[in-house]
Amino acid sequence: MPGRASLMFDVQPGRNVAGNWEAAYGSLARRLPAIARSAPLTLCGMSACVDARIELSAAPALWNADTGEAGAFAAMLRDRVRRGVGGEVRVEWPDGPAWLAAHVPARYALGGVGPQAGWVLTTLGAPALVNLADRSAHMLACLPPGLLLAEGERTVRARSVQPRGERRPDIYIFEYTAGRPVGDLVPNRSSRIIVRFGDPGLERDAAFDGLTPHLAPEAGAGLVAGFNGVSAGELDGELDRVFRLTHGWLEAGLPGVHLEMSTFEDAGPRDRVLEAARGAVTSVGMSHSEMRDLAPGTPDADLPAAMRALGERLRLRRVCVHADHWALTLTRDDPAVEREALMAGCLVASARSLAGRPVEPNGVPEGAAFLPCPVPDARLAGGWSSVAVPSPYLASPATTLGLGDTFTAGCLLILGSAGVSERQRMRSRA
Repeated sequence: MPGRASLMFDVQPGRNVAGNWEAAYGSLARRLPAIARSAPLTLCGMSACVDARIELSAAPALWNADTGEAGAFAAMLRDRVRRGVGGEVRVEWPDGPAWLAAHVPARYALGGVGPQAGWVLTTLGAPALVNLADRSAHMLACLPPGLLLAEGERTVRARSVQPRGERRPDIYIFEYTAGRPVGDLVPNRSSRIIVRFGDPGLERDAAFDGLTPHLAPEAGAGLVAGFNGVSAGELDGELDRVFRLTHGWLEAGLPGVHLEMSTFEDAGPRDRVLEAARGAVTSVGMSHSEMRDLAPGTPDADLPAAMRALGERLRLRRVCVHADHWALTLTRDDPAVEREALMAGCLVASARSLAGRPVEPNGVPEGAAFLPCPVPDARLAGGWSSVAVPSPYLASPATTLGLGDTFTAGCLLILGSAGVSERQRMRSRA
């Protein structure tokens, strides 16, 4: 396609051969900058926040708190660290943020699936527009300067936006690293525990809602997420609002809309989100643990059947699961495109895990391991294909924060570019 970097979807390394996968990822790392520079716009929503990041190995006040609400909170964190569990939880402790601010050091960073994905794409050199109503100084200080926001009837760089309004509550991220002591515990897995002291809800950015239907005909992909942070009483209304918007994107010609799931404490709201998404999104993604919650007791080898059932029920073209060591998609589209998308997601996530922030990959991170995938590539009934890749896995990353969102951004970079190319081919034939 004139003016757009050539996409190569012919990487088929030998099954689980580490050297072949390392070479394939190295090749993709060399091509990724050109792909990003010519990539179409990605529309990123629908929640946003500032993350207060706390390293548990450097938070002794938590482990010395053994009574009252602080003690109960510390016990919850300790139990998750002991079991190697991350995920997201809502905690009923109104004084929790004030107690943490007084006792535990924190670093601040941009949060939310959509903003995290936009941060990654912007870092790679691709355009990303983020749904953001919070224009407080606290939030704007965390935005990468090149990230796009909607202002009136146009897009502007974050660096040109003037602060206004009150800041929203922070989301707390408690990180722990394999082999690094947390009190008297030594974790054997690196992860993070996301804590909400309330339901922050979704961003209501009227400019984003009004502008994006006009941008959708030339954009590459849309991303929506964050419904687990919506209160029960507001969920149905927010589902209607957001999915009316994504219906409009698809009707305007956007090639695809991806719904990234998050951890729900109860199955009821999660299932309401999925049912409301029927016909309003083309792709759904989730972590390995979230898939296990959705299909309890399903062995990894049988995941394709459960994923295909979900895809057919929701009329999707793609269902994706990302784990520590691998990524797997069931797709109705070109498996070669999907393989490159999964690899791009794994590559940028691995680079971030090493650097501790979104970065442009310069190759496979030193010390990364490639472990076997639980499912082989295969053609399945109903026009579906399973595609799996091992990720460049680091046992002791600098961070696990945002890796799933980073993976999603890498996938959408490839899928959006391929979708625009296909859309232009269809136009030329017409």
